[in-house]
Formats: sequence, C-alpha cells, structure tokens
Amino acid sequence: MRRNELRSRLKAVHAYATTPFLKADLYELDLQGLARNLEFLIEAGVEVINVGGGTGEIDALTPGELEAISRTALEVAGEDGKALITPTLPGNAAVALELAPKYEQMGARVALAMPPFLRNSVPENLDGVFAHYRQVAAASGLLLLPYNTQYWPAEFVQRLAEIDAIVGVKDPCLEPHQLFRAIRLVGQRLVWIGNKRHDPGVLHFRYQAGIEGFTAGFVNFAPRFELELHRAALREEWPLMVVLQAQLAPLERLRNRYGDGLLKAGLDLVGLSGGRVRPPRVDVDHEGRSELAAELERLNDCNGEEL
Repeated sequence: MRRNELRSRLKAVHAYATTPFLKADLYELDLQGLARNLEFLIEAGVEVINVGGGTGEIDALTPGELEAISRTALEVAGEDGKALITPTLPGNAAVALELAPKYEQMGARVALAMPPFLRNSVPENLDGVFAHYRQVAAASGLLLLPYNTQYWPAEFVQRLAEIDAIVGVKDPCLEPHQLFRAIRLVGQRLVWIGNKRHDPGVLHFRYQAGIEGFTAGFVNFAPRFELELHRAALREEWPLMVVLQAQLAPLERLRNRYGDGLLKAGLDLVGLSGGRVRPPRVDVDHEGRSELAAELERLNDCNGEEL
C-alpha cells in the first residue's frame, strides 16, 4: 500500500477499540472476544481501528499483551486490509523500539505513537520528545501518528513534520487554537485527526478548521451515528452534524460520568465482548448500565429520516 493511499485511508473515523479480558481472569486477554468486536466494526463499515490506545487500557497492558492484541487485529483485518489497523506504541522508549519492528513484521503500516512523559509530566524541553519520535521512526518502516496529549505548540508540530515517517497527528483538541495554528503552518504535509465533543456540538467547526477525521469510542457499540457524522462532514452538511451530535450528547455525558467502563458496558448490552476494566479504571454499576440501556434504546428508535 502506497503512502498516498495510507494517507487517504487515515481520513476517516478512527475507532478506538476496547481490550476485553476473560471473565474468569481479569489479567488474561480475551482474544476471541476481541476478534468478534473487530469483525462487528468492520462489518459496520469502520475503516480505521486502533488497538491498545487509551480506550484500550494501554496503561494497564504489558508489552506482550500489546503485541498479542495487535496480531489478532491484523489477522481479523486480513491481507486485503478490510480495515486499517493502527497498533499503539507506548511512550516508554525501550518498549516502543521493541514493538515497532514487531508490528511491521506482523503487517502493520501505521502505528499510533504515544508521547513520552517524565514522571507523568510533560517535559519542559521538547527536544527530548522530538528525539523520542526520531528514534522510534528509525526503528522500523512504520508510518507514525503521534498522539498529542501534551498540548504541543504549533511550532513543535511543525518540527515533527520534519520526520519523514510521521504521516499525521492525532489531537484531542483540548487546545484547539494550537491545533488549528499547526494546520495553517504545516498544511497537507500531515493528516489531521481530531476529537469531537458531542455535548457542545463543535465537530463541524473542527472540520471547517481543517481536521480530516476524528477518533471515536461509542463506535464500538453504536457505529452508525459516528460514521454518518464523518460522511456529513465530507458533504459539508453542517446542520445535520449539529443534529447528530445533539442525539449523541446524552451518551457523551454518561461516558464523562462513568469513564471507559461505559464502553465495555455498551459492548455487553449489544451482545459483544465488553466485560470488566482493569484498575485504575472502574466498572459501571447497575444504575449506570440501566441509564446506558435506556440511552441505547432511545438512539435505536432514531429512524433513517433523522439521520
């Protein structure tokens, strides 16, 4: 697959998959359950799937587990690439350097690359962050999608674009003005993947400012709304995006209350493999599951005309 084709495929909804564990042992992966979940996403039309990211509980996974879920995801996607799988490289430099060539050998072409932290803080001098990405880029032939959880200034994103292997940036849009400045500085050299914020309903503004896709968690169990949001953005149907985000806003408020455990509860409710989360995340209680079930029933009652 050529670089230009990979760039085009990245301009989509990026599903951030959860990592299911066995019911009998929270510290054993449920790889069969993961495969079922990913097959569901692919059948629903999801084109880019991340495994082992923040939603996938990266901070509670071993390097061996990251390797195992990535291999499973790439096998499900198959050689014909029914979906583009982006395995995750952690910010730990030694682990990232170890995993990058393994991911490439499995058949991955692009990896989400988490940033390095110093004692859980953003380094004051970003030279070290640049050196980290340069080293990771040299460890394999993978293209990299850095995840800007450190609120980098636009000038630093411009510097990252000097590394040939970096194909785009995933930005949570918590500092949106810096992201949009970076888009103006760097332009089409990078693919720009943003975040949504359904509750205030600002996704259409972010597309207008230059993002080309967004990351999604609800897509794990309710894919049609997230996918239609991206299609509406491509058609520049901004009022429809406002309507869709209003429909999803109550679901976002539930996730803000209950965390990533809500995504696994949603998977359970639709008959997929959710299960428990590992600490420090917390499982959703009975009340939360009831609220989620009611919200999913309301969303399912939305007919095609509303979409």
